[in-house]
Amino acid sequence: MAGGKDGDEKYLVIFQPSGCRGYIPKGKTLKEASVALGVDLEGVCGEKAICGTCKVRIEEGNFEKYGIKSSRENLSAMGMTEKKFFNLRQQQEGYRLACQTHILGNVVIFVPEESRMGKQVVRKAATNRPMKVNPAVKKYYVELPKATLDHNVGDWERLQSELSKKFNLSHLMIDYEVLLDLQDMVREGEWKVTVSVWQGKEIIKIEPGSVEKAYGLAVDVGTSTVAGYLCDLTDGSVVTTASMMNPQVVYGEDVMSRISYTMTNPKGLEILNNAIVDGLNGIVAEVAAAAKIKRTDIVDMTLVGNTCMHHIFLNVNPRYIGLSPFPPALHHSLDIKARDWGLKMPPEIETTDKGTYPPCQVACPAGINGQDFLYLIAQGKFNEALEVVRLAFPFAGVLGRICTHPCESECERGKVEEPLSIRSLHRFVADVERKAWRAKATPVERTRGERIAIVGSGPSGLACAYELVRRGYPVTVFESAPKAGGMMRYGIPEYRLPKEVLDDEISYIEELGVEIKTNTPVKSAEDLFKQGYKAVYVATGAWTSQKIGVPGEESEGVIYALDFLTKVNSGEKVKLGNKVAVIGGGSVAIDAARLSRRLGAQEVHLICLESTDLTCKDRMPAQDLEIEQAKEEGVVIHPCLGIRKILAEKGKVVGLETIQCTSVINEEGRFAPEFGEGEAPTILTDMVIVAIGQRPAEKDFVDVERNPSQTIKIDEITFETNLKGVFAGGDVASGPANAVKAIAAGKEAATSIEFYLAGMDLKTARPAPPKRIEEVPKEGVEKEPRKVMPVIPLEKRMSFDEVEIGFDQESATQESKRCLNCSIYAQKEVAEGMECRNLGIRINPGSYVHVLPIEAGFVGADNVGVLIAETPYNQDSIELVIDIGTNGELILGNRERLISASCATGPAFEGAEMKFGMRAAPGAIEKIVIDKETKEVRFKVIDKDQWNTELPPEEVRAKGICGSGIIDVVPQLFLAGIIDKTGRFKKDVHTPRLRETDGQMEFVIAWAKETSIGQDIVICQNDVRAIQLAKGAMYAGSKILMKTLGVEKLDKVILAGAFGSYIDKQSAALLGLFPDVPLDKVYSVGNAAGDGARMALLDVDKRKEADHYARRVDYIELTLVPEFEKTFVQAMWIPNMKDKFPNLAHLLPETN
Repeated sequence: MAGGKDGDEKYLVIFQPSGCRGYIPKGKTLKEASVALGVDLEGVCGEKAICGTCKVRIEEGNFEKYGIKSSRENLSAMGMTEKKFFNLRQQQEGYRLACQTHILGNVVIFVPEESRMGKQVVRKAATNRPMKVNPAVKKYYVELPKATLDHNVGDWERLQSELSKKFNLSHLMIDYEVLLDLQDMVREGEWKVTVSVWQGKEIIKIEPGSVEKAYGLAVDVGTSTVAGYLCDLTDGSVVTTASMMNPQVVYGEDVMSRISYTMTNPKGLEILNNAIVDGLNGIVAEVAAAAKIKRTDIVDMTLVGNTCMHHIFLNVNPRYIGLSPFPPALHHSLDIKARDWGLKMPPEIETTDKGTYPPCQVACPAGINGQDFLYLIAQGKFNEALEVVRLAFPFAGVLGRICTHPCESECERGKVEEPLSIRSLHRFVADVERKAWRAKATPVERTRGERIAIVGSGPSGLACAYELVRRGYPVTVFESAPKAGGMMRYGIPEYRLPKEVLDDEISYIEELGVEIKTNTPVKSAEDLFKQGYKAVYVATGAWTSQKIGVPGEESEGVIYALDFLTKVNSGEKVKLGNKVAVIGGGSVAIDAARLSRRLGAQEVHLICLESTDLTCKDRMPAQDLEIEQAKEEGVVIHPCLGIRKILAEKGKVVGLETIQCTSVINEEGRFAPEFGEGEAPTILTDMVIVAIGQRPAEKDFVDVERNPSQTIKIDEITFETNLKGVFAGGDVASGPANAVKAIAAGKEAATSIEFYLAGMDLKTARPAPPKRIEEVPKEGVEKEPRKVMPVIPLEKRMSFDEVEIGFDQESATQESKRCLNCSIYAQKEVAEGMECRNLGIRINPGSYVHVLPIEAGFVGADNVGVLIAETPYNQDSIELVIDIGTNGELILGNRERLISASCATGPAFEGAEMKFGMRAAPGAIEKIVIDKETKEVRFKVIDKDQWNTELPPEEVRAKGICGSGIIDVVPQLFLAGIIDKTGRFKKDVHTPRLRETDGQMEFVIAWAKETSIGQDIVICQNDVRAIQLAKGAMYAGSKILMKTLGVEKLDKVILAGAFGSYIDKQSAALLGLFPDVPLDKVYSVGNAAGDGARMALLDVDKRKEADHYARRVDYIELTLVPEFEKTFVQAMWIPNMKDKFPNLAHLLPETN
């Protein structure tokens, strides 16, 4: 327990597998703790225990590594509301709903995969519509007469005068902050400036010189998603788009849950407002970076959203639109200065970071959080442990064998007895997955358009590619060799790194979406830029061997280690003599020596400048273990010797004349060998392998600046070269190093490339380096020996079989439990006191954000956006516009009259309130077909092109069902005869997929072996009811509007909203989502609300049109219509209890 302000009690809450932890005030829920600590935990009902998606498991027992006891008694008791979500077995295993569980003590929480929030697939692309260009903000270029002693009029008056003369702009005002910059801008532009004028009334920006381009941003703030469209105000084109999950979804999925959150939380409105302002600024930053402009180049912005979103982002309390008679605070449009938006809003949560990280993480160049993956291994959660490793790099199996493990040198356990075997445990989790036949990785969605080229497929190049593809970029790796892997493949022998391990981890990178082109050398960056690549990372390694420079080096029998290793690892036969001498003291020299023994050399001598005293400054650079294993295998090491001469007879090597080496590293820590005159041996040999280092090739990338050592000259922080857009790292820039340092360089270069493409400062934008924890108490820690890596018997070591066998599960688990868990001494603490901060929409500060008007309590500005985009007020035909979402909005009519209504559909269509419902994210089932005869199911998941029946079960990896799949499933169940018209399951249907569980009928969509969550994905009776309720509300609303308007049939149905674009219109019609209409008269128009926002951005007249028609639409409150309830009950049937559907007659069963 920790003390808070005024003695408030706080307790340590630890979430696994993410490892996020912190002290949380007593009484907060686990859901609130997850938000505070940045844990991605599902939850779509606003903590009302309706959706059941925030399931977690309480870990019990003494967690010595955390210094706490975790117990269910440290949480509030489970109530009856919670119990309905869990069977008896789950209750016994410690499952809870995070939103209902209050913290009363220290706890460790495990978040199962089905409760982890996947990256939402937000699909709100701009549609191609004709749009008039007459923006509210226009730019004017003027040349001012210079001020003189006899004409010293003020600069503002001078500007006013010229604008009036040249453009007839009179009575202009000027934004105060623009006025402050006016004189500087005028003189910087040498009396030539460009001004941005809003609505012909106010100057909102001034720029020196002539600037033609002007940009505006149209934003649609939906309940679930936010979409932004950056437009060129001079020609109306869409420059780029960006979309994201609405950051408020963690506080509730639908409108009512957001309103409830503001009513039940004292700071609820502030929290939600802050979340959406930060989200909007994220959209601004993303589009500006993609367009390579400054955020302040955006001079206008329009915004639409439903009434609740409208009120929240205006910081207006939405509680009254949740209470009858549902009045909004205002109907009309608004124009608000961007800088004033959310002024002095307190942030939701401030954290105090003590600035300390586990020593192993700080020491690791790649930044792996060692203790979190060790914790998971100790718990037997090997796959989750591998997930943690892959957050840092993709090479758990490779580095688990070849890493120089600097993490172990800094491990605090080493101060008790021996450090943890961290490297070998990396290998262990990778081997567990590989031996269990790893499932194919899900490709990463491409969210960025800039293509990136990487030259070289060694550890640095592949690490860079891995980072960038996960950030949404299309990445191509060019490799000159026949196979990818670089030095990992061609420089390391099979007995240390089996090729199947390397191949598997390279395949994983490719499966994510990285394209690797082998046998494709690249000689210059210019060639790649001509092919359309926007950035280049050069990671070609160091493949030219260094020469010793002594007499006799040109003799027959002298070869170089890298050539030798490459030939052997490529499958070529290499003939060696009986006596081999290897010159060098690093890992490459050791590999060459051990490999020589395996290829038949009877004697192998290794001669090096360095000492075999591994504690001194002049120690051999090779790792301790590989030196020991080389000696065991018969390699004779001759330390502290240099080479004076290579002896030869008749041009062939016969021996080495050596010289005593008295020092290798000078006082400044530099390589500066010194030699003495003492006696030194002559070593007889018939072959010499030189392994004293490598350098990069000189003939490639000749236009890149080099150092004297021929390495590419780079900025040590950003990895930039002298060429714009060209970065370099790994051995080609650092000289020969090791794999983990090369990987670290690739990761840092990926960050620089992302910043470069975004137009950000490559140095100041980088996160601060982690600070090492200073003190870890060790009192009471009992000594426990480090587990010894098992190896194959020495008599079998002359083969190419892997020498190290790897830990078994028991050894790995026990070794992991030795971790002291250092970071419990470096917590983040959630502060109760929160200081105010200034916020704003971070575009040009003087610009206005135009918020479109709203129609009624639950028909908002987003519906007005749809209205001005679809213009039913200009049509003769009767059109029904349906904006499908968590709050369904309807418009019906034509030029004669328009009426609207809102339907409380709830979030069922988006996956909430369903047992296996989820948002549209990788793994979500989005398309379902059920065979009428066999009752077998075919389905597709997001990010997979094939049907489940076309893939091995373990590659399907379904996780749940999203909106479009939900619209499919009920009609498919009905057509297959599995449910009747009322939605009830037919118990007489014989198929193993239909069963009764916990007293409720359910139908299996995906078997457990086809999922990533290890359980069958089903549709149960309650799920069908939730869908019926949602679709019934939509249908009933449409019928009431038709009756109110006095029409019996529809001429056209328009499905608006991003969600509507992915609904199968036949499935929607069969479900009974809308009244009967020919299917060829049903149209999906994409994000029409966003299109309306664009129109209002590009055409100031559309803003007037929006204000006018928002007041002309008659709003119908459905709850006041006497026959609504009866109509709603009839609409619950599939497709309807009484209404006829002649356009669907050929599809419906005869009994219908």
